[in-house]
Amino acid sequence: MRAWYAGASTIQTNIAPQDTGRFLPQVKPGWAYNASLGVAAPILLDGAKRDRAVWPGDMGLSGITAFLVFGEYGLTAFGNAIETLFYYQNTTTGRFPFAGPDTASFRSGSTSDTYHAWSLISIYEYAIYTGNETWLSERWENITRGVDFVLAALDNTVSLHNQTAPNDWGRQGGGEYNSALNALDYHALVSLSSLASAWSDTISGRTRAQTWALAAARLKSSYNSHLWDAPANLYHDNTTTSLHPQDGNALALAFNLTTSTAQASVLSTALIQNWNAIGPVTPELPDTISPFISGIEVLGHFAAGQPVRALDLVRRTWGYLLDSPLMTGSTLAEGITANGSLYYRSTAGYNYDASYTSLSHGWSSGPTIALSFKVAGLEIIGWREWVFKPQTGGLRSAKAGFRAPFGEFRVQWVVRGKEDGDMIFEATIVTPEGTRGRLGMPGECENVLVDGKAVAATVEGGGIRVVKATGCR
Repeated sequence: MRAWYAGASTIQTNIAPQDTGRFLPQVKPGWAYNASLGVAAPILLDGAKRDRAVWPGDMGLSGITAFLVFGEYGLTAFGNAIETLFYYQNTTTGRFPFAGPDTASFRSGSTSDTYHAWSLISIYEYAIYTGNETWLSERWENITRGVDFVLAALDNTVSLHNQTAPNDWGRQGGGEYNSALNALDYHALVSLSSLASAWSDTISGRTRAQTWALAAARLKSSYNSHLWDAPANLYHDNTTTSLHPQDGNALALAFNLTTSTAQASVLSTALIQNWNAIGPVTPELPDTISPFISGIEVLGHFAAGQPVRALDLVRRTWGYLLDSPLMTGSTLAEGITANGSLYYRSTAGYNYDASYTSLSHGWSSGPTIALSFKVAGLEIIGWREWVFKPQTGGLRSAKAGFRAPFGEFRVQWVVRGKEDGDMIFEATIVTPEGTRGRLGMPGECENVLVDGKAVAATVEGGGIRVVKATGCR
């Protein structure tokens, strides 16, 4: 629970008024925080003190956390950050900016293929959490231009995106048919295809949904043909290197790039080789533990059906981030070295300045998402669509809730009985009217009843549902 609340506290410090960005060039000596952060406020930033800017990659996790923790207020901050991306979207190419307007990266014209994909993913998340049809209609042309940018990059004989703008989260290397980039493109295409299919009632909308889904299917096939290293049970960084990155593999696991449960299982196991006592040392940025990428890895282990492993990683890395005397004890650092120091990225832009490392960075809030969506198990997964599929990971009870503009979601469950014998699983879930969802149990159960009746494949939302499963293992 401390990790959940630390994510919440971190996001609280990452939501800011409009004209409070870092003024560039920075005043020396001293500083000024009066630059415009975006088009409106409150607005969601990457960090409390640095960079204090809109970064699309960060929002892929921090936007979800803002919603879970602060409901409509969090969505407002998330939405204003997204509106800033729309405002600065290239009207010719459809590319989204690498960063917000108060950054040197923005002013120099730097671009990023991965952060473009993260922009699309954040837009999808915002759409399904708000359920705002008016907003979606108004922004649909912007969204389709953003997807068209990806489709144009995939229009080759390999059906993979050749990374030409490798700016990213700080990692080294990249380029070529990069595994992280293509995993992000895949997730963006699959997600927005499902959104177009569920939301749009026009022929053009349905056609786009089919086109995007087909492109995603071709990408996934090529991803496994060209990047999977069977002897290592890991994906390569690209087709020209032997490196097995943490980001590409964690994203592949979290976003279902694997082709079977067996492949997902061996990939999850293979990622452990990067771990030390306080977390995964990422191969693509030596001497570094990245809570951002490790948070994605946590979600990946849950996706592979490995909740015990996922929670082990949370306890290792986020336990250290909360207990180390170097930290605040209440917010989450941007990154650390392999031995836990704050000399993060010392040879990759931060010039051995430990004070430059942010101590409150929303991209580190992955466990807040995992504990709410994966352990408690009630998650919005599409347009007015949810799933209840808790993964207990050895825990005996959980309770969570969040509020979307279209209604409240709450869940509470308990496991009774012995772990080495038949167990009873009991849950109460609350979902809004006008939604529908699917139910899954934590493991194999002999009998499952919902409101005293045999469970159906799809359950309509609205009111309280009581779930009881017996003979669970």
